[in-house]
Amino acid sequence: MNYSFKYCLLILAFLFCTEGLFAQKKSAKKTKSSISKTLPLKKKKTNKKTNKKKINKKRVRINNIDKIIFKDLTQQTNTAIQPVKLDTVPEKVVTILSAFRPQLKNVAKISFTTATAQNDTTSLLLNYEVPNQNLTFQYQPVPLVPRTFKSYPTKVVRNLATLKIGYGNYLHQLVDFNSTLIDKQSNTHTVNLNYESSQGVLNLQRTRDIGIKYLSDLKINENNHIKSQLFYQNTQRFRYGLVEETTTLPNSNFEQAFSHVGGAFKWVNTNEKNLFSLISPILKIEHFKGTQNANNTWFEIYNPLSLKFGNNFKFNFDFSYNYNQYQLASGHKINNTILKMDPSFEMVKWNTAIQIGISPTIANGLYTFRPALSLSKKLKDTSIKLLAGWQTLFINNNYTSLALYNPWIMAPTDMKITTQEKKNIGLEFNASKNLQYGFGLSLNDYKNLPLFNRVINTVQTAQMGLRYQSLFEYRAITVELEGHLRYQFSDKLLFKNNFKYIQFNSIQINDKPWGISPIELNSAITWSPNKKLALDGGLNYWSGATFSNNNQIPFDLSNSLVLNAGFSYQFTRLWKVWAKGENLLDKPYQRWADYPSLGLQLIAGVVYSFHK
Repeated sequence: MNYSFKYCLLILAFLFCTEGLFAQKKSAKKTKSSISKTLPLKKKKTNKKTNKKKINKKRVRINNIDKIIFKDLTQQTNTAIQPVKLDTVPEKVVTILSAFRPQLKNVAKISFTTATAQNDTTSLLLNYEVPNQNLTFQYQPVPLVPRTFKSYPTKVVRNLATLKIGYGNYLHQLVDFNSTLIDKQSNTHTVNLNYESSQGVLNLQRTRDIGIKYLSDLKINENNHIKSQLFYQNTQRFRYGLVEETTTLPNSNFEQAFSHVGGAFKWVNTNEKNLFSLISPILKIEHFKGTQNANNTWFEIYNPLSLKFGNNFKFNFDFSYNYNQYQLASGHKINNTILKMDPSFEMVKWNTAIQIGISPTIANGLYTFRPALSLSKKLKDTSIKLLAGWQTLFINNNYTSLALYNPWIMAPTDMKITTQEKKNIGLEFNASKNLQYGFGLSLNDYKNLPLFNRVINTVQTAQMGLRYQSLFEYRAITVELEGHLRYQFSDKLLFKNNFKYIQFNSIQINDKPWGISPIELNSAITWSPNKKLALDGGLNYWSGATFSNNNQIPFDLSNSLVLNAGFSYQFTRLWKVWAKGENLLDKPYQRWADYPSLGLQLIAGVVYSFHK
């Protein structure tokens, strides 16, 4: 019994021990499963059967299992609680989007292949990383140094005056005074006084000119100016043509004196925002007195008006009125009036400027209606511009314009209005920024064209000198060729040329185009090699005009070539020397028959400047 009791106690003790061991194993499994759920462990593909075999084969003590579990818990907990360091500073990135779209030239013109040009419409997006030290820069201002400023109480902003004096052969004397004043209101005032005289080879071959001129630019407000010009000119010369040197007649018989006085006023409007963008009326008044107390008073008003529609369209409405009263030596008066309107429509498109209009005109009560057309086309891929036009010009002739063209005319016996119907075509070449040239051909239909021929009267010529008369050709048709060339290099060199050829195809009344030169060539050059020295020169060539001799037989004058040159040198700020030479070839020429010019003419002098 004792043995059976012992065996029973031994069995109970074994069961009790095995039950505690199994309980500890279960609790350890639960702890491991909870830890595996909370910690983010990497997933691995495992096989359940192999895991079970490993677990069954592995024998671990309770104490070792507790140590391993506690160590894993501390490591995983520390890892989960450790703070994460985040970079809160954004990256410095600059995005630059290029708006440039390269485009090739017309591919069809490369090697003359048939291809079409392709435009690149894509945009490249490039990212540029800028270093932090280049995003901000520290500005250090420059220290200010105080300066003194002197204010002048005078209202004159600039006052400049020059005095020019010269003396040359043939007792040539020249005195010229010019003064310019700009006041505080930006108004400009210019006064010019001029005196020039010379004594020729003959007794009557002397001249004297006295003139005064005033120019001003008065500023009314920001957008409006009034420009004015007032002048007086007195010229005294003598008719020495075909007059013997031994004549005993008084000089008053041969006197050819002119006096000219007048003024012009222009209103300039620079307000482009105004509905009428260009309103600049011009007013001119002149009075001229010639030989035999003949005189004329001339009045003109011209008002250009334009209305813009965008940048490509414009409507023009120009208005002009011209009045001329000519009084003959007998006291008879001739009045000529021209009232002209020029409405036109102008369009600029496709590198072409087209102007279409009409010109209704009333001349001395006679109404005419003429077209006014003009075209300017720039040829594609070239620097050539094509010009064409059809217009009618009205010229109100007066004693002033006739005497300026031919200074040896007597008082006209008639005064008429000249009309010129012009149809032209031409080309303009812009070779470079320095060189421009062009030429044009025109067909002209003149009515009442003024011509000049000698007065054939031997007795009157001996007593009064050779005189010319103005003749108005009823109708003449001409073909004219014109050309020009201009070359300019900075402000140091300027070269200009003008050429004109006129051919008369038909004349109704006169036998010849008296006094008209068929060919004219004018050239001028200005060169400034440095700031102190300036050189200039000129060339004039014309073919001889046609006149009639004492036997009423037409003859042509010889061709003429005249060379001129001059220079000026600035010694100091106030002093300048100058010299000029005319007819350097020393060959007397005749622009008008039996009125020979002087030979080589030289004149030199100084210029003194007054500065304030």
